[in-house]
Amino acid sequence: MTSFENPFDCEGMWLKGNLHTHTTVSDGARTPQERVADYEAKGYDFLALTDHDRLADLAPLADSRPVLLRGIELVCANPTGGPGYHLVGLDLPEAFRVPRSKQIQTVVDAILDAGGQAVLAHPYWTGQNIKDLEVVAGAFAVEVFNTTCEVCIGKGMSAVHWDDLLARGRRLLGIAVDDTHHATRDSFQGWVVVRAAERSPAAIMDALCRGRFYATCGPTIESVRLEGNRVSAVTSPVARINFICNGSSGRQVRSGDGAPITQAEHTLGGHESYVRVECTDQAGRSAWANPFFLR
Repeated sequence: MTSFENPFDCEGMWLKGNLHTHTTVSDGARTPQERVADYEAKGYDFLALTDHDRLADLAPLADSRPVLLRGIELVCANPTGGPGYHLVGLDLPEAFRVPRSKQIQTVVDAILDAGGQAVLAHPYWTGQNIKDLEVVAGAFAVEVFNTTCEVCIGKGMSAVHWDDLLARGRRLLGIAVDDTHHATRDSFQGWVVVRAAERSPAAIMDALCRGRFYATCGPTIESVRLEGNRVSAVTSPVARINFICNGSSGRQVRSGDGAPITQAEHTLGGHESYVRVECTDQAGRSAWANPFFLR
């Protein structure tokens, strides 16, 4: 069974945040102060600043309301000879130094050794396939949705890449992010909702690493439960709820008359290695719960 925690079974507060953000420190259109103010105005509780090749200086932002996470985005070499990776490092210390070798595993290991966490960023946009992704060890999550990749070239969704890894036994979590670069075009469209013990960087990172969150572009997931071989979900009004498993297993639930639904369930057959819930509303916006690992 899964080693992650079900956020819907945990105590704590729900906090909304974006884990991939660019500013004028690299190639973003807004200064760090402006970007933090933008997300604060939209009700975000936390924000990771992840400029290319540069760690955020959080000192001038110490009085901001959103909890800030120091991060970075790095381009890494591919040992298979395929396209290079984009890797996001989260919760890094100010003393973190980018390793000279840009090989993907070297960079992941350096992030972990520094006490941070690594995320495989937008693999659909980058052009990776399963052969490229399965050689990387140690990342805790993959971007299942990336706003800027969606609005710029229509390659924001990496759910298939996530499922390919899950089907091979990789216990990766799925996050939705903005990866915002423009002023507003690619902002406020993909985020995570974390069940944290308190509003602090340590509590937010702890909840993320434990899987105590879901990812969304709009719909709310109220509950996901696994009881015996029965998986159930309760959501805000949506057009469909999918139970995604390895291979050809799983189920889609929608109403017969096209009306919104708010709950669904699925009975597992006993041969699945994982099951995850995703839902999509009538505007085409999706939300994703993290998987239950069944063996």
